[in-house]
Amino acid sequence: MQQLRTLLIQRRRHYEPNLLSEFEALAATANYNVIGTFDIVGRPKGRFGISTGKVEEIKTWIELNRPDIVLFSPTLKSSQLFRLMEEWELEVRDRTQLILEIFEKHARTPQAKLQIEKARLNYELPFQRHQLRIRLQAEHTGDRPTAHQVGIGEDLLTKKLSELRKRIALINDKLDKISDVQSLKKKKRQAEGFTEIALAGYTNAGKSTLHRTLTGSQVEVADQLFTTLSTKTAEISMKGREAVLSDSVGFISNLPTSLLEAFNTTLMEITDADLVLLVVDGSDHPSEMRRKIQTCLTTFTEIGANGIPVIGVLNKIDLLADYNIREQLEIMEEMIGPAVPVSARTGENVGELTQIIEDALPSLQRYRLNLPYGSESMSIVSWLFESGHVAEREFNEHSIRVEAELTKEKAQQLMNRLDDQSIHEVDDE
Repeated sequence: MQQLRTLLIQRRRHYEPNLLSEFEALAATANYNVIGTFDIVGRPKGRFGISTGKVEEIKTWIELNRPDIVLFSPTLKSSQLFRLMEEWELEVRDRTQLILEIFEKHARTPQAKLQIEKARLNYELPFQRHQLRIRLQAEHTGDRPTAHQVGIGEDLLTKKLSELRKRIALINDKLDKISDVQSLKKKKRQAEGFTEIALAGYTNAGKSTLHRTLTGSQVEVADQLFTTLSTKTAEISMKGREAVLSDSVGFISNLPTSLLEAFNTTLMEITDADLVLLVVDGSDHPSEMRRKIQTCLTTFTEIGANGIPVIGVLNKIDLLADYNIREQLEIMEEMIGPAVPVSARTGENVGELTQIIEDALPSLQRYRLNLPYGSESMSIVSWLFESGHVAEREFNEHSIRVEAELTKEKAQQLMNRLDDQSIHEVDDE
């Protein structure tokens, strides 16, 4: 597919950070060929979003360099978009449309595709309304339109908008059904005593690579933004407990509320987790790392994930010198708390991270079992190896003696199978 020659325009206030490099990364992820950029510092203007002087300056640049499309950050009103397109005689898309385009490119599951379509329709609804009204006005230039003509136009507008709303309602219904199925699976895991751990972090921090390293699963890994859009859950080996690790969509600065809401079922994996691993790209400049961490913490607040234990994971240390690692860890400890330096790509310190995860989870209780010989007892011993950590096992003449470490949930399941005489808690020595 041929890349479109693209002009990027960023408008920001003087106190806002320069995110042009991130905007370029978004464009590259969507397969655009960036041939020029404008970083406009100043307050937004009503008519075009930028001053008329800048509009004219950019128009001259466009005439000289002939880009195929203009991408604008941050968002624009529908009226501003259309005015810019008329002035520059070129298609203009804003940052939200660009992110939606990337989401559509990376969507793999039915849920992700529906969530993206819903977000796109919700975002485009006012644009459709504005475009149809402009078209009606164009059709009625000259003589004043009759009431009959206006009525037909309004009917067409109402019909088109009604169709969009019906499609959104249908998508909502489908997403509710998918969410119900996911909730049932989640309740089953919880009922079976699974510990749930979630990966979170800024987009392209290396979450999917870490997920693959920790679980051995074949999640998609790429050096692009928003590779992961749907939750990917796989079992992770934890001493004495059954646990699953979930990978979800990455966060990004100024993600529109409509997109955040569209992925609420994906982000729910974070809000319902027993523990969150906040993955941070250690190769970023310290100021950039601070900005991204703050974005993640703000997103936690927005999705209601506060109060869940968080372990900071400083990723990509294979790209850093030792003094850089110490500097980055100090920032993470200041903003998040204790952090673990790892390289998800090489596996460095991943074993240490696993141990810290185990230490952060509720402690296991040791139980002593005395079981008579028989098929049921052997089945219980086998279950203990799968569901907990068997510390000791002894076969006597008439019985089997086992000491095992279990979570409270697993211990309750075991007690439901045994009488009170067969199992006892072992006090810590």
